[in-house]
Amino acid sequence: MNYIVFDLEWNMGNPREELKVMPFEIIEIGAVKLDENKEAIDRFSKLIHPRVYRRMHWMNKKIVHIDNSDLKTADRFEVVYSEFLTFCGEEPYIFCTWGDTDLTELQRNIYYFDCIPLSDGPLEYLDVQKLNGYNEGSHKTRISLEKAVEEYGIAELSDFHRAVNDASYTAEVLKRIDPVYERYTSFNNYYVPKDVNCEIIRDYGDYTKHIYRCFKDKHRLIHDKNVRSLECPVCKRNVEKDVPPFSNNGKNYIMTGKCEEHGLVKAKIRIKKNEQKNLPYAVKTTRMISLEEMEGIKKKYQKSISSKSE
Repeated sequence: MNYIVFDLEWNMGNPREELKVMPFEIIEIGAVKLDENKEAIDRFSKLIHPRVYRRMHWMNKKIVHIDNSDLKTADRFEVVYSEFLTFCGEEPYIFCTWGDTDLTELQRNIYYFDCIPLSDGPLEYLDVQKLNGYNEGSHKTRISLEKAVEEYGIAELSDFHRAVNDASYTAEVLKRIDPVYERYTSFNNYYVPKDVNCEIIRDYGDYTKHIYRCFKDKHRLIHDKNVRSLECPVCKRNVEKDVPPFSNNGKNYIMTGKCEEHGLVKAKIRIKKNEQKNLPYAVKTTRMISLEEMEGIKKKYQKSISSKSE
């Protein structure tokens, strides 16, 4: 399987111009294709002629060093996107990005300009920034691409904040990450599962993830028996809950239980809203926890109950 490591540069308008469906218009796509051994076998670099935010925002111009004269003769998004898909090729590949924003902005631009979608459901990819955190010892660690390049001693032969250069640096960081962490793939949920049969359930070994379809409203979502179910991530058996789903912010719900064989279990339900349908969906992650963490959750649950009864 090939790796398509890509990066985007984009422009934006002032607050009066901003389109909610596409707050950022892509003005450059850069990518590096790696083979299964992570050897670079091709590169892609194209500027894009803007049609929504026609004048470069001063902030973007300062960061990416691209101005209107550079974009004047560039091709439209539809043309460059088609060329990018041709570059990706027909062989199996996985997208790789630094962070979790580029795939969302790419799909927003694809949707706005009425191009063929990359997927009709959640799109699996490698978030190299996240994988670098695993490689450094903490999955929650997030550092800048510049910092990672510095820490790995990668030669800085080109300026940052140009798409193909940042894609190249991201590829170099990926090469230095232990391949064992590539099992921790990410999912971009710009398109959610169409129905219950298309929902994503992924076992990562030390935790599981379930991406649900859209529901008609939040009440139906949080009271759905499958969303509220709790199972041990090790043996997959249903676990009786000792702390039912509760939330202190209305967006993230927590529940806990105990597997008699493997110990204490926690599930976190994140409620999000799909852009196309404007409907809620959920992402549930389930993992084993310590007794100390369990006690902390119970205290938060009791506090939640007390605040509602006042």
